[in-house]
Amino acid sequence: MASERTPLAQPLTAAAATLEDFSVVILAAGRGTRMRSALPKALHSVAGVPMVRLLCDLASEAGAGQIIVVAAPATEQQVVAAVGEGVDVAVQSEPRGTGHAALAARSAATKGHVLVVNVDLPLLSRRTLLELAGRHLASTPALTFLTAYLEDPTGYGRVVRRSGRVHGVVEEADADAVTRGHPEVNAGVYAAEADWFWSTLEALPEAPNGEIYLTDIIARSVESSGGVESYQVIEAAEVQQVNDRVQLAAVERTLRERTRRRLMEAGVTLVDPLTTYIDAHVEVAADTTILPGTHLLGETSVGAGCQIGPNAIIRDTTIAEGCEIGASTLEGASIGPGSDVGPYCHLRPGSVIGARVHLGNYVEVKATVIGDDTQVGHFSYLGDAEVGAGVNIGAGTITANYDGTAKHVTVIEDGAFIGSDSILVAPVTVRARARTAAGAVVTKDVPSGKLAIGMPAEIRGNEGGSSAGSS
Repeated sequence: MASERTPLAQPLTAAAATLEDFSVVILAAGRGTRMRSALPKALHSVAGVPMVRLLCDLASEAGAGQIIVVAAPATEQQVVAAVGEGVDVAVQSEPRGTGHAALAARSAATKGHVLVVNVDLPLLSRRTLLELAGRHLASTPALTFLTAYLEDPTGYGRVVRRSGRVHGVVEEADADAVTRGHPEVNAGVYAAEADWFWSTLEALPEAPNGEIYLTDIIARSVESSGGVESYQVIEAAEVQQVNDRVQLAAVERTLRERTRRRLMEAGVTLVDPLTTYIDAHVEVAADTTILPGTHLLGETSVGAGCQIGPNAIIRDTTIAEGCEIGASTLEGASIGPGSDVGPYCHLRPGSVIGARVHLGNYVEVKATVIGDDTQVGHFSYLGDAEVGAGVNIGAGTITANYDGTAKHVTVIEDGAFIGSDSILVAPVTVRARARTAAGAVVTKDVPSGKLAIGMPAEIRGNEGGSSAGSS
């Protein structure tokens, strides 16, 4: 066991292979008043992901046998929506402290061991959870908890040792000057045998304010026959708490740096990492280059060999391999392999772009499917449309999809040629290999191989050169 001033002297213990035998309990019922927010602290995002979801994902990656999140009654539905599938949500009936919150998970817990973690630790790593669990399973104490040595321990409970062994934890508000100077702190992560944990927690007395504190279980473990063990985290940054907006910004910077490093180590080029913003759930394949000022957000994934940016903003979008995306905004879209977009395009939710598609400057696409090998000229708008393969859409084309009451669909079949500045007034269909002349206002279907010309357009035989367009 480490002394107070030699944190690296503790013996190493093999990490647990997984947390399969653990019920992982995430305490997320606190309001976080210092955040000064109507949004509960657990739902504040770090690198684009709510803190509670980050902890759930971490537990899942560590192979947790069960994940239980403890929420407040007022936030239960928000937490359920945030945590995703495969997570149980328990409710702390009233705000009576961290110990009372942990007890709310008792009826749901089914595993032989319990691992409890506070939700405001979004930088914890899978390695740390597995090594804490490994320390606990190897030495079988009543309780094993995570500690850290911090240059500035302000705000944390201090670990008190006697002859090198843990004697207890003193909260900062109760600590004298000497104890406040101790650099070893309680990080707020606990592993215990389930029966001992639940029975001991249930027997903890209430504090004068009526609350039950989880930290009091450390003193009980010291007095127990099994005793207490501690495991000191290797990287102190992992236990950076989030109690206010300043700390939220600090962990945001750290997690984004981790994400950038993960991608670069996997073969992604970030031309200027410090001006590249990538959310924690984003995936990018090798040999893709991300240019400065680019934001990859939400559940975005980018295939191999792409070039993205500069200054692209891409959210919840799937981009296949070999694409080039300029300084455009993509939201909820899907881009096929070998396509190029922009710059200055806006792809809105529901846009599905096929393979080898070209979208020129300032194209806007909304709820539209575009087939393979189609070209869309600059300054065009395609909304609520179905566009086939091998279509040429001239510059300035508009699908007029809204009649003041409802949206309607425009269909442009394979091989059609849409002249520049055409207006397609939905509902309307341009059949395969049909054409529209430049400036045509199309209000009725254009048969296959025919030409629509004029305002409103008349249908004629294919007259070749009168259907000028631009790509």
